[in-house]
Amino acid sequence: MAPRRRSEIYRLAVGLTAAAIFAATFSRLAASVPDGWIVASLALGGLLALQFPLHVSLTEKVSVATAVFFAAVLLLPVAQAAALVGAISGIDIAIAAMRRVLAKREKPPLGPVSLSIFFNAAQLYLSAWAAGLVLLAAGVSARGGINSGQDAVAVIAAAATFYVTNHLLVATAVGLATSRHPLAIVRTAQKVVLAQFAFLYVIGAIAAYAAARWPWLPVLAVLPAVLAYHSLRQRIEIRRDAMRAMERMADEVDRRDPYTYQHSQRVAIYAHAIARKLSFSGPEVEMVELAAKVHDIGKIRVPDSILLKPGKLTPDERRVMETHPRLGFDILRPFSEYAKVLDLVLTHHERFDGLGYPNGTVGRRLLLMAQVIPVADSLDAMTSARAYRGARSWESAMEELRRGAGTQWNPQVVEAAVAVLAQEDRGVARRPSPTAAIA
Repeated sequence: MAPRRRSEIYRLAVGLTAAAIFAATFSRLAASVPDGWIVASLALGGLLALQFPLHVSLTEKVSVATAVFFAAVLLLPVAQAAALVGAISGIDIAIAAMRRVLAKREKPPLGPVSLSIFFNAAQLYLSAWAAGLVLLAAGVSARGGINSGQDAVAVIAAAATFYVTNHLLVATAVGLATSRHPLAIVRTAQKVVLAQFAFLYVIGAIAAYAAARWPWLPVLAVLPAVLAYHSLRQRIEIRRDAMRAMERMADEVDRRDPYTYQHSQRVAIYAHAIARKLSFSGPEVEMVELAAKVHDIGKIRVPDSILLKPGKLTPDERRVMETHPRLGFDILRPFSEYAKVLDLVLTHHERFDGLGYPNGTVGRRLLLMAQVIPVADSLDAMTSARAYRGARSWESAMEELRRGAGTQWNPQVVEAAVAVLAQEDRGVARRPSPTAAIA
C-alpha cells in the first residue's frame, strides 16, 4: 500500500474514533450547560488566535490558541471542552480552505480538504479529551483551584498529555505519508517547539484559574496574549534569518556560474508545481520546495576548476562533483529547520533505475517526494543555456523526460511534470532568462 494511502486510512480512523467518543458522550454534553460567557470567550479567542499562527519551522507552527485550548480543558467538563476544541479547529481549517479558494480562484479537491478538517478536529478533540481525563481522575479543575502540590502535578500532567497526544497523532500521520518513524518526527519537533508550547500551557493555566474567579477577566487577557505572540514571533524571526542565510548561500553557488544563475530558484518553482500536480499535502509541497531551494548548496565546497569546467569531467573530477549532495546534507544537518528535508537534498541525483549517486538507491526505495527534485533539476538544466550548448525548447525537454521515464526518473513524477508544462498558460515557466541574467 502506498504511504499516502496508509496515511489517509489512519487519519480517517482517528476521525472515526473521535466521532464514536463524541456520539457516546453526547448525552453528557447536553446535560449541563456551562457559563455562556466563558464558552463564547474561549471560542472567539481560539478562532482569532488560529488566524495568526507562527511558523517555527517548515511543518511546525505555534499558535496562542494552544493557551485557549488548555484553558478550556481546565474550565469545562471533559466532553464539553473536547467538543469546543475540536469545533474550533474544524472551523479554522474550513476557513483556511475558503481563503485558498478566494485567493487563488480555484476549488481544492473536496476529499483531501474534508479529510483534513475531519482529522485535525478529531486529533485536537482526542488531545483535549485525554488531558481532561487526567484532570477528572485527579479531581482537579480551575473552578476548584490548586490546593496542593498534587493538584499542581495533575495540571502539569494534563498539559503533557495534551502535548504528547496532539504531537503523536499528527506525527503518525506524517510518518505514514513519508515513511518516517513518528517518534523521530516528535523528537525533531521538540527541539523546535517544546519551550514555546510549555510557555503557552502556563499562560492557559493562569488564564483559566483567573477566569474561574472573575469571568470578565478574558477581556484583560488580550494584552498578555499579544505580548506572548510578539515574543514568540521575535524568536521565530531569528530562525527564519538562518534559513534565509542558507538560501542566500545556495544562490551564491549558482552565481559562480553565469549559466546557472538562479538555478535553485527555478528548480524550486518547478518542484512546487509538480508536487501540487501530484496532489501532495500543503506541508509536503513546502518540504519539496524548501529542499529544492538549497539542493545544490554542497557545491559551495566544489572547486571552481571542476564546477565551472566547460568540457567533460575526468573520472576523478566526476567523483569530486558527486560528493556535493552529501556535502549539502552535512552543511544543513545542524539546522533543525531542515531536518525533514535532509534526505531530499541527499538524494536529488539518485535515479529511478538505481544508477544515480551518492548511494545508487533505486526509485522504489525512495519517497515519492524525493523523486520530484531530480525531475525539476533536469528540466531546468535542459531548458537553460550552457557554455557548450544552447537551451532546449520546452517541447524537446518534455520529450526527453518521457524517454527517461522509468529509467532516469519516476514515471509518475514525469507525467506530472509534463502535465504542468503542457498547461496552456505555462505560468510555471515564467522565469529569468539565463542569458539575460548574465547581463
